[in-house]
This record gives sequence, C-alpha cells and structure tokens, in this order.
Amino acid sequence: MRIWHFLNTTTKDLEFHFDGDWTKSSSTEQNSRHEPLGLSLRHDPLPWKIEIRPCSHTICSSSTLVDNALYNPYRYLILPMALESQALYHATLAIAANTLKLSDPRYRLPALEHHHRALSHLRNLLSQDSWAEKELDEMLGLVLMLCWFDISDSSRPSWVTHLNGFQDLSRTRQRRPGRSPHSQDLASFFDRYFAFHLVLARTSFRINDLPCQSPLLPDSLLENSDTIDPYMGFSHSLLLLINQVAELAWNQADNQKCTHNTAASRLRKSLEGLDQILPSQCDDPNTECAAIAEANRLGALLLLQEISSSKSASTNNLRQQPTGTQEKTHYVKLILNLMLEKKANMMRTAVLPLWPLFLAGCCASGEEERITVMQFFDEVEGIHRFGNVAPAMEVIEMVWRQQDLSVQDERKRQRSVIANEGHKETQKFRFPWEHAMLMLGNWKLSLT
Repeated sequence: MRIWHFLNTTTKDLEFHFDGDWTKSSSTEQNSRHEPLGLSLRHDPLPWKIEIRPCSHTICSSSTLVDNALYNPYRYLILPMALESQALYHATLAIAANTLKLSDPRYRLPALEHHHRALSHLRNLLSQDSWAEKELDEMLGLVLMLCWFDISDSSRPSWVTHLNGFQDLSRTRQRRPGRSPHSQDLASFFDRYFAFHLVLARTSFRINDLPCQSPLLPDSLLENSDTIDPYMGFSHSLLLLINQVAELAWNQADNQKCTHNTAASRLRKSLEGLDQILPSQCDDPNTECAAIAEANRLGALLLLQEISSSKSASTNNLRQQPTGTQEKTHYVKLILNLMLEKKANMMRTAVLPLWPLFLAGCCASGEEERITVMQFFDEVEGIHRFGNVAPAMEVIEMVWRQQDLSVQDERKRQRSVIANEGHKETQKFRFPWEHAMLMLGNWKLSLT
C-alpha cells in the first residue's frame, strides 16, 4: 500500500525552480492553478512530499513570542527568500521534514534528501569567485537554516561548524559598502542569531574554532538592550551578562581568586538588578514572555553560582561548598516553580526556556527536583517539536550518574583535584555537563 504526502502549494509557486515542459502546458496549468500538487522526490515504495505551508503556519509562526513582521524574522525575512531561492527552499523543507520525523521516522529520508540538495547549492555558491549582495544574503540565510537543521537533528556537532562559517560570511558581508533596507534587516537578524547561539554554546562546552571574545551586537540593538527580544526570549542586556559569566568560567587563572570573586560579585549584582522590559506587543506582564525572560535570568544566576562554587572547590576551599550547594538549590527551585506555573504557555513556542531548564536539571541534587525535571522533559518531548530535547535529557542523566558516583567516593574527587593541580596541561572540564557530553561521544549540545 502506497502512502502519499502532497506539497500543499500550486504550480505557480514552483515554476521558479522546476524546469520542464509540464509548466508550459496551458490546459494543465489552468486546471491546476488552485489545486494542491504532489510532486514525487523519489520513485520508491514510499514517495514522501513535505508541505511548506505548515513550515510557515506552525514552525516559523511559533519560532518567536510575537508573530509579526517586526519580531518574527523567520516567517517574514527568511521564509520569503525560500520562494526565490532553490537552496533556501530545500533547506526549509529539510527542516519541515526533520520536525515531522520526530513523530514519524519515515520522514528521515526526505529530510536528508532536501538537506543534501541545500548543501549542494551552498557548495556551488561558495565556489564562485565573487558574490553580489543578494548572493551573500542567500548564503548567510542558507547557513543559518543548515545550522537550524543540525540543531533540530539531535544537536549534530556540525552545527558548530556552520556557526563558524556563518561568522566568516558575515564578516565578508560587513565589508561590502551600501546595503538595501532588506539586506540591513537580514544583517540585524543574522548578528542576533550568531551572538545568541555563540553565547549559550559557551555556557555548555569548550569552543576552539570560534573566538572567545564577547560577541558584538549591532548598535541599533543596544539602544533598547533591556527590552525582551521575542526571538531569544530575553533581553540583549542579559545576553551580554551571560557572556560575561561564560568569560568568567573559562578564565583558568586559579591564582587570581580575588579578581574572580570581585567579578562574580559584580555580575551577581547586575543580574539581580536587571529589569527586562516587555516588548511593545507584549504589554501583559502575566504572559509567558515575562516568565521566559525571568527563567533565563534565574538560569544566569544559577550558572554564576555553579561557576563560583566549582571555583572554590578547585582551590580546596571546601568550607564554601555547603553554602554554594544551598544557593544552587535555591535557584533550581525558583526556575522549576516558575516553569510549573507557566508551562502551558511556555510550551506553545520554540522560545521554550530550555537553557535554564537544562541548568536546573544538571544542578538538581534532590529526588523531588530531578523528578520534576524529568516530567518537564517528557512533556516537551511529547510535543514532537524540538529535536534537541532528547539529547539534553541524556546529558542531564549522565550528569546525575556522575554526581551520584562522586558522592559515593568523595576521595576520588579530591584525588582528581590534586591531579589537575599537578598537571596543568591536562584538559579541565569547566562544567559537569561538558564532561558528560564528552563521555557521550563529544556532543555539542545546543540549548537554543
């Protein structure tokens, strides 16, 4: 029995990238202008077709907290480009198929086919000697979509490679004088996308191929830096503070304990006093927009506490550990309680606060908190919408196993600290989840 899935569009939508005499047949064209058209990708027992309309109405529309031309760049900037670019068209369908694959594994084949075609187009574009403005924008959009695909495909490590290439292309684009208004809007979104993913990546694992300096946001974004960005789910001010926390984490100068404590105290004060302003389209403080931003702020405070407590442990100042554990437990409970209160609304968009939930899970030490975290992840996984949820839960469970084993053998932990002090060239894991990801196969988890 054959099962057909049809492309929910018309011949007019496809004329721009399908060559063939069938588009020139006037009788066929007139009869099918307003009828859904199915076009087989392969001649096999299951010729699947992916719909682009659900990608617009479901995936892209829920990618931000506010779905309009001002706040949803996926739907109003990237998706229209897919109707003019074969490369972006295939990348869009690859993402749609990859999302459908979460509930039906038979979509994996068409997802890989569209992904392969998008990559082939990117190779052809990169092989050119020079690029016009439109081609550079197309390549940036394509690399962004490929990065999205890999993240949605269980956080494949290649998303970091795409992020690296994305930055190189962005630098090339910035050196070009004169931009159209559309290109400027794209550049603004591209800058936000890169900074958002780079900063959160730095809170998860060591990045060797990407620069560790603070990513620079465009001046136009910094003008309203305390306003919540509906794409990120929190303000640009918070993003910069998170990056400073990550900078503190990767500073391995253990002998500068005083400097570390001073910086940590300053960051804690800034995070505690941060007031994130609702965007103009979200004037109700009871909406999920405010709750998601607050969850991310609490996540930044939890990360800072994790860094400070582990820093104290690395210098054998064990007397600070009980206080640090209590502080971490405090932030874990705040995050989980907030998400319990607002989870129905939070789970309706892709701006789900996965990052603070992941941090809360990794830092949860009590059985009650761990059970709550597992229930959250089970519910999110049941939506069949996010491909990076399952690997995130696997990392958390690995962290728990490591924590439980370390509790059973405290002497092993102390010997490890002494060994690290005696061998400075040995790679240190700044976060427990970084070590867990290495044990799982050198994963590069994205929490965006």
